[in-house]
Amino acid sequence: MIELKENERIDYMLGEQLKIIQDEQSFAFSLDTLLLAYWAKSAIKSRSKVAELCSGNAAASLYMAAFNRAHYDDVELQADIVSKARRSIALNKMEDRITVYQGNVKDAASFLKKDSYDLVVVNPPYFKAPAGHRLNPDRAKAIARHELEINLEEIIAVSSGLLKMKGKMFMVHRPERLGEIINYGFKHDLAVKSVQPFVSRRGQAANLVIVEAVRSGKGDGLVLHDAIEVHKADGSNTAAIKKILEARLPEEKHYFYVLLCSDGSFYGGYTNDLDRRLKAHNSGKGAKYTKARRPVKMIYHEEYADKRTAMQREYWFKQHDRAWKEKFLSEQGVKF
Repeated sequence: MIELKENERIDYMLGEQLKIIQDEQSFAFSLDTLLLAYWAKSAIKSRSKVAELCSGNAAASLYMAAFNRAHYDDVELQADIVSKARRSIALNKMEDRITVYQGNVKDAASFLKKDSYDLVVVNPPYFKAPAGHRLNPDRAKAIARHELEINLEEIIAVSSGLLKMKGKMFMVHRPERLGEIINYGFKHDLAVKSVQPFVSRRGQAANLVIVEAVRSGKGDGLVLHDAIEVHKADGSNTAAIKKILEARLPEEKHYFYVLLCSDGSFYGGYTNDLDRRLKAHNSGKGAKYTKARRPVKMIYHEEYADKRTAMQREYWFKQHDRAWKEKFLSEQGVKF
């Protein structure tokens, strides 16, 4: 079972399709995180390798990973937020696809491989912290909002270094810093190719932008899109925002499952029909391994929207030894 600490709660994304641990008094993701994830996911393929910098509690990676089978490496500085991220990933059974590293993004090249990522996704601190500037007394919030541990140019330089040639960076930021983003991008071989502004209501100035940049891309051809309105006159979300918040995953069902065999050993497998597969195992037609270890009992399963992810989960389970499997199953509340 996943432990919740003091002041923590479980919230949901994509309706109730994803669970995420949040702190009632400190860090919580907001709409800008989901907008970033929604825009970036369109460029992610199942074979992609994605780095999320300043990843917080992994909300963006969880959202993006729900729509593909890519691998994600997240980097977050603060230990308590890393803990929330890792537990949220386990809640959604994505430990084999999302890895969270605790450390400063400035040092990412020491634990992430340079020139190897198809995408870098980043929701950085928005505000500078000039001398004498009054900061939030909550240190975690102050670090998330202000450039105390890293600045904008450093983030862009690291992003460029991690990306493959023609790899893409997606960044959400404030429009007043767009000029800096473009300038630092050129300096560090990242050409801004697309800017998507957002406005709270039509007729107001943009208060958020999502920037797409390409490593070693040409400097011309920037597209400035029409601003997307977030709120209606009554304060409710527009249809465009509801589409992002309430997106539905495919209804197709695929399963990774674990059997307890008659000799006490575990068998991990894949199926799209749990009952039929269990009957096949107990009739001697399921697998060579279980044929000689009947009867078998299904003690655990996980549901996925696509076959490949379920099979990746099966492969991941089989790579571990008996002690790890016992610990994993115990953490899921399975008695054997």
